[in-house]
Amino acid sequence: MSRELNVYLCGNKIGVLTENELSQFSFRYNNTALQPLSVNLPVRTEEYPHSLIYPFFENLAPEGEIFEILTREHISGSKIFSILDRFGGDCAGAVAFYKTTPENNTDNILYEITSDKILQIIEKLPDDPLLTSIKNPPRLSLAGAQSKFAVYKLNGKYYRSDDKHPTTHIIKIANKRFPELLKNELFCMKLAQAIKMDIPDIKLQTFTNRSAAGTVSFLEIKRFDRVIKDRSVQRVHQEDFCQALGIVSGKKYQAGGGASIRDCFKVIETYSKNLLTDITRFAEWIIFNYLIGNTDAHAKNISLLHAADGIKLAPFYDLLSTEVYPAKIMDRSTAMLINGKGKYDSLRPRDFAALFEQLGLNATNMMKNLKKRFSDVIVTAANVREELLQTGKLSGGKTETNAGTEIYSEIISIIARRWEILNS
Repeated sequence: MSRELNVYLCGNKIGVLTENELSQFSFRYNNTALQPLSVNLPVRTEEYPHSLIYPFFENLAPEGEIFEILTREHISGSKIFSILDRFGGDCAGAVAFYKTTPENNTDNILYEITSDKILQIIEKLPDDPLLTSIKNPPRLSLAGAQSKFAVYKLNGKYYRSDDKHPTTHIIKIANKRFPELLKNELFCMKLAQAIKMDIPDIKLQTFTNRSAAGTVSFLEIKRFDRVIKDRSVQRVHQEDFCQALGIVSGKKYQAGGGASIRDCFKVIETYSKNLLTDITRFAEWIIFNYLIGNTDAHAKNISLLHAADGIKLAPFYDLLSTEVYPAKIMDRSTAMLINGKGKYDSLRPRDFAALFEQLGLNATNMMKNLKKRFSDVIVTAANVREELLQTGKLSGGKTETNAGTEIYSEIISIIARRWEILNS
């Protein structure tokens, strides 16, 4: 039995996604479509076959254990199609899926998610990514493997999203496997922000759990694919580099047959309207991930933003140090090779110079500019640590918000070691 979903982009219907009896996808733009779903899927009159469009739609779904939970009651057909059908009202970027048309919440009534409800969601989220504890759960699909959900935020309060009020902030919760993951990402993102890299606003929020006589922390991250004016939220389209390259999420790592740095560079070179700026930003992203020890900088952790003034690199996200964790629980292999090497500890300045030469850049100037760009990174990292510690003291003290902040110093040690090598 075939199935169909209407595909909307920025609130406008642009085409129809079809799944046939063999679980194969096809997509056709309608006659009024102006903006493409992807740089890899330009608007055309001909129907797109499964081989060309499946990667884009597959990359909108969650991965790993979350995907398995969402599809454990799945009976027939494509699991990806079923996820988009059930949860595709609010996805990454400006794409949304409906069997008919959006409901648009004409009564304009918002359902507040109180602090107690937030804590309840966080407690149940690993086993309940559907958010069934919320009245009329939102049709929300967040790509990736980390446990998270999203909310519409207005005047400091959280609300359930709906078709008229898309989510504005992502909520990330702690991970038992990786201690202090929240503070890890907070520190790395704040450091990137402090050195003027383009980073979405991020906060560590801590709520009191009255029933457990303790506190629960989570990261609140403002969505860069949303523009907020008063109570109106405008979706801005984005796509990750797996989508731009037509690669499924299972191949997000180069070792698995996925994207290389050269592949990502080619996307920027071909489509960016701010080419020189984005080439520099891409090089900074590479160096920053090396400095903090982020081996998980794969093709889904970098995106294009389809902004009003043209396509450009999106703000950077998911920046954290993976190397701060023992090798037995976190692979030391890099997501993409640098000059043919897959371990940060094996890299020397000549490898980055060789990489830039391979990309057709002036390696001497690039290395000189990057060293100047990051010359204050260690001092800045120390300042960020002190600022976060001070904020923690104001929020609850050593036993609460500041517990586990030793990870800041551990990341700084990695940065200092790498910075010394980069300047050798």
